[in-house]
Amino acid sequence: LMFTDRCWWYWYTRSFKFCLVLLVIVVAIGEFGCFLWVALFSWRIPETSSGSLNLLFFSDSQIQGYNGELSGILGFITRFDSDWYLKKTFLLAWTTFYPDAIIHLGDMLDEGSTATDDQFQEYKARHDTIFNTADGISRIHIAGDNDIGGEWSDIITEETVSRFSENFGAMNDVIKLKSFQIVKINSVSLLRGKPFTAEQTVYNKTMAFIDELPTMLDKDKMTILIGHVPFTHTSKKQQVPVIKLIDAVQPRYAFSGHIHKAGTFQHKIGSVTFTEYVVPTCSYRMGTDKMGAAVAVLGADGSIDFSVLSLPSRYPFFHAYLVLLCICMLLALPWLISRIMFIVRSGSNIAFLPCRIQFNY
Repeated sequence: LMFTDRCWWYWYTRSFKFCLVLLVIVVAIGEFGCFLWVALFSWRIPETSSGSLNLLFFSDSQIQGYNGELSGILGFITRFDSDWYLKKTFLLAWTTFYPDAIIHLGDMLDEGSTATDDQFQEYKARHDTIFNTADGISRIHIAGDNDIGGEWSDIITEETVSRFSENFGAMNDVIKLKSFQIVKINSVSLLRGKPFTAEQTVYNKTMAFIDELPTMLDKDKMTILIGHVPFTHTSKKQQVPVIKLIDAVQPRYAFSGHIHKAGTFQHKIGSVTFTEYVVPTCSYRMGTDKMGAAVAVLGADGSIDFSVLSLPSRYPFFHAYLVLLCICMLLALPWLISRIMFIVRSGSNIAFLPCRIQFNY
């Protein structure tokens, strides 16, 4: 019987240690190894040159807020893990491909349009911590519908636009880098066929910017157009402003996000033919397992090398963590019970000892 007990205890402790080591290994793979794996074996990093414009894109990071999340410690954990995933994504992409500019294609904040001013500042601080960029690299931010409103019943207001502009830069702008110029457009204002009354002022400012574009652009520079919403999703009732925009910009390439998946579209709008690249979401919280960042190298000769940097799935590792943690807890239960029983028995003997001493005395 003693041999059997010792044999059982030996295999029990071995099994517990094995599961514990396996849990540590799986966590290491899930938190770090899978990122290094995709970077080493699936990412294609284009070659750069001294005259090329090297761009790193992130879209729909949708940093989680408070209103749509779980409360208490569970909400803290979900927000922390989402931020942690984005931080690892950014660091790996940035150190693998050193860009001239990092472009965020909108929907940076999940609850940006509905947040209070204090909440917005907290979300902005988290965004800056996650995407902490070195000096010398241009940072360009596009407004998405989650940042300022504009989709369904979420109204774009002058207040949400002003708040975004103060923290992330102008809604519409022309940015000149090397021998290129980047036109950023508030494409969210073109989502509706007819803007709501409260949105009319913001819409008019976008139209005024389009009217002024011909005087703002350098004809000797190659032009790139960036916005949150792909041209396949702008309202058909906004064809006239879109044609006017494309005719003024004459873009060689366009970049957008919004639909959470990668895509490449060939457009002929008016008399202009160009290619639009859609960047997928970089967040695992968006209901897809096809997350990614993207890089583009644009040559002075008009060439482009665009590559999506796929990101690892998150939820399978959560399931593996949970299963292994439960097994470890079950295996630890007999040991824990035995320790409790030992402490209880020891406590009984200790409690009885003073009585015996007093009696003998």
